[in-house]
This record gives sequence, C-alpha cells and structure tokens, in this order.
Amino acid sequence: MSDTASAGSIRSRTTVLVLWCTLAIALFISPPANIISWDIFGYYLYLPATFIHHDPTIQDISWVEQARELYKSSSTLYQAQERPTGGWVLKYPMGLALLWSPFFLMGHLTALLTDAPADGFSSPYQWSLIIGTLCYVLLGLWMLMNVLRLFFSDGITALSIGLVVLGTNYLHQVLYSTGMPHIFLFALQASLLWYTVLWHREHRMRHAIVIGFLIGVLCLSRPSEIVIVLIPLFFGMVSFRRWRDQAGLWWNARGQVLVVATLVLAVAMLQFLYWKKLTGRYLYMSYNNPGEGFDFLRPYLLEVLFSFRKGWYIYTPLMFVATIGLFRLRRVLPEWSVALPTFFVMNLYVIASWSCWWYADSFGQRALVQSYAVMALPLGALLVRSSEQGKAVRIGSGILVVALVMLNLFQTRQVATGSIHTSRMTWPAYKAAFLDPHPDVDLGSLWSLDRSQDLFLAPPDLTGYRRIPCAELLGPGHVGIPWERCNAGDHAFVEVHGKRSMDAHVPEGMKVVLSMRHGGYPYGERKAVLPATEGSALWYLTPEVRTPSDSLFVSVSGVGPDHITELHLYVQANAYDRPR
Repeated sequence: MSDTASAGSIRSRTTVLVLWCTLAIALFISPPANIISWDIFGYYLYLPATFIHHDPTIQDISWVEQARELYKSSSTLYQAQERPTGGWVLKYPMGLALLWSPFFLMGHLTALLTDAPADGFSSPYQWSLIIGTLCYVLLGLWMLMNVLRLFFSDGITALSIGLVVLGTNYLHQVLYSTGMPHIFLFALQASLLWYTVLWHREHRMRHAIVIGFLIGVLCLSRPSEIVIVLIPLFFGMVSFRRWRDQAGLWWNARGQVLVVATLVLAVAMLQFLYWKKLTGRYLYMSYNNPGEGFDFLRPYLLEVLFSFRKGWYIYTPLMFVATIGLFRLRRVLPEWSVALPTFFVMNLYVIASWSCWWYADSFGQRALVQSYAVMALPLGALLVRSSEQGKAVRIGSGILVVALVMLNLFQTRQVATGSIHTSRMTWPAYKAAFLDPHPDVDLGSLWSLDRSQDLFLAPPDLTGYRRIPCAELLGPGHVGIPWERCNAGDHAFVEVHGKRSMDAHVPEGMKVVLSMRHGGYPYGERKAVLPATEGSALWYLTPEVRTPSDSLFVSVSGVGPDHITELHLYVQANAYDRPR
C-alpha cells in the first residue's frame, strides 16, 4: 500500500468534482430528447406500472402502448411479451427500476405539483432520470476515488479517474446513452470494491450486509453481473496456492458469509416472485428472442476484443493498457493479484458468450463499461510502474496517455456526428474516418449491411450478389433449409417467386411467412401477402444468423395445389464473415 494514501486528497477530490460538474453541465445543455426510450423504456416500465397504474403485472397493455406511441419510445413493444394466461412479462429485470425509484418518486411529485402530465413519462420524469444518472455518476467516481486512495498516491488516483472518464467510452455512456444500465452498475461495482476492502480489514457485519445488498442489486439489474462475486471471494489472495488460507478465512466468517448469501437471494427473490406471479415459475427466460442468447461453448472473444465493428481494444485502447497492468499486480497490488485477473477472464468470457456480441447500438463495447471500476486498479498499477522508470519512459508514457485521451474524445464526437456508426462499422469505414473530422467519402457505402429494412416487394440492390436456386414448393407448404448449406456468409436475400397465377377464389393472395429458426423457434420472422397475380415475388433479408445450424424457414399458404413457388438465395459473390 502507498505510504501517501492517507495524505492530502485535494487533487483526486478536485478531479472528481471537476469531471462531474463538466458532465452535468454538458447534460443540462444538451439533454437526451427522450431518455425513457428503447431498452430503458423496458427497464423503467416497472415504476409507472406499480406507482401510477397500480398494475405491476401489466394486465392492461393499453397505457403502455399509448405511452410508447405518444413519446415515440420505440418502434415496437419488444420490451414485453404477452402470456396466454394474462399479463405481460417485461423482458428486462427490475434492478434498475429499484435504483431509479427515489428519482421516479421525485419526478412524480414534481408532475403532480405542476401542469405536466403525471403519466410517468413527461418532462419531470425525464429530468428525474437525468438527475439520477448524475447522482450515480458522482457516487461511482467518489467510491472509486476512495478505493484507489487506499493503494495509490493522490496524483495516481486523480490520473486514473481522469483516464477512466475521458479516455474510455464511459464518457459516451454518460452523455449520449444516458440512462443505460452501465453507469449505474459502475457505481455499484466501485462501491463493492470499497466495502470488500473494508470487510477484509475489519470483518464487520455491517460491511457484509452492504456487500450482500450490492451483489444482489447488481444481479437484479443484469444477471450476468454474478461474476462480480469473484472480487470479494478472492481479494487478499496473492496466489492460488494459498487457497487453503482463503478457505479458512471464509469458514471462520461463515456466519457473515451466510448473511451475504441470504441478502443476495432475498434481493433476487423480488424478480423470482414477479416471474412466479405471471408465469407460475420462479425461473423464467424473459429474453424470448431465439436469435440471441448465451453460447458458452462458442465465445466471440476475438470479435469482442479486436473487430472493427465493436472491438474493445480498437475503440477503447486505454483498456488494452489497463489489461497489461494486470501483469503488474503481484508487485504493486498483491492483494488483488488473484481477484482481478480471475474476474477479468470470467467477465470477458461471459460477455463474449452472448450471441449478439456487439450489444446493439453503442460506441465500442458498452457491456464492459461497468467493469472500468475494477480495471482502474490495474491501470493505476501500470501508472505506478511507469512513474518508477527513467525519464524517457515517463515522457513516452505521458505522450501515450494524452494521445489515447484525445483519440477517445475525438471518436466520441465522431459517434455523435455519425462518422462512426454505432453498430455497422467496418475496417474500410474506420480507416476512412480515422482522425478525419469531415470525411469526404460516402461512409454509408462502407458500413456493413443496413438491416433496418428486411422485407421488399421490389427487388433490392443486388449488385455484387449471385443467384442460387434453393427450393421449390408445389401448392401450400413449407420448407426448412439449414443455413450451413446455403454458403451465404453472414446474410442473404431470399426471393419468394410465384410462377403460376393463384386460384381466383383466393382473392387475398399468397400468404408467406419467412424466418430463421434456432432450436425450432423463429426469430426475424416476417409475414406478407402477395397479390394473386402471376410472377408475384417477395424479397427478404435474413437477420443476424445466430449459428450455422439454424435454418431458413419459408411457409406458403393461400394458393392452389398447382401453384409453384420458387425460392432463390442471393448471396455475395465473395461471402465472408460467416457465422460460427
């Protein structure tokens, strides 16, 4: 531990306050148009459902649809699914709603005292979440400062915090993805680090209670956060060879360990009871899209780390520097030399095992942002080692740090202006936009395929594609085609072509259903009705294909027994980036 840890903390405190004030001013000057939208809309619905409509299980979906349409929160209600027995199950867990609840109540009171609609979505509620975000930003940075000051000098602490905020996509999450869960989880992880150290030093019950509550809320917000338990479990171990000593520590504190486990289960039980009420089961998979899920035997590690679509080390290279710091822990921070690398590996593995490894629209890998509280420790350790080197190394390190911060600030601005796309980046697009404030090329032509439109009644642009006969149906029927046999790379256009006119007594036309299927369940499903004329055709763009063993499914109905339907695939002439 640093001898200066208990000395003055003016630089680190000033850094935290200046950074927080800067972020607050930026948000108040340019607030999000509608913070309660898309995924946040799903996380948030628990609050108006419970406190305003007194309908926590959403038996009446009309108020949800009304709010979604009035405030343009999302194009479809993908955030919930209807149950056959009644009620709608929300896709997202309730942890964030728990964290937001004091601010929601503040917004509700403000709405009642003013002329704003007290509907849970009007301006007072929007601003209450913005204020809540800023409160959790301050909490996270302050708790991280407390942790770092236990092990580093005030200067290293201030520099580490400044780099986390200004040198990573943490900044983008605060300013441009305001309300997404990662900033709140960052605050919880930083708090857990602090109480982990306190408990290991003092073994007090109150610290154990807080640890149990923090782990429970983390898991209640995102179940994959369960890997954070590795931090308090392994803190203090300097080698896995000392596992007997660590096991003895936990055995001697078994009463407090039981309290932690009980609290984690008690907090998680809130979600279990909600699922039980609606589905009859304590455990329920609310992420009901077969097109995404965990594939633990096929993690996308290289894509998560190095792809130009969303590579962590590509768009947040400062975290590559922090990763190197993991190898310096034994000398600088021996208490963390087992806990941090173990957490890093397991956390990365879980995140990379999600089939939608790019995590939709974001700047870089947003799923790793909350772990920057943990990564600040190896980053600080590397800064300490650099400061102990010769003048040339210190100057070189300083230049590198400044360059990485400037790169992040510049690219954060590029995301805001559209030069860096939030989900469709490629190497050609990255190269064309790199360090160029005003690229003079058509970046849209360099991005990956736009999948926002996936059903066409007129032929799409098929330049660079080749046509492959696929299947033929006589009369009504369906066909499933294994994707691995299509040799189509990561996508294909499917042409459904009617060769003969349909029976006159079926005026509504040919009914077509197209989808991909994973484990027999559809995703990317689209339905259409074609005119009852000869030569009618439909084009369908396949979704992101989860695995090669998935099947392309096409069903045709509303036609006579002599009607012939031909299926053709249009695949890129040089198909690449095949799903694994």
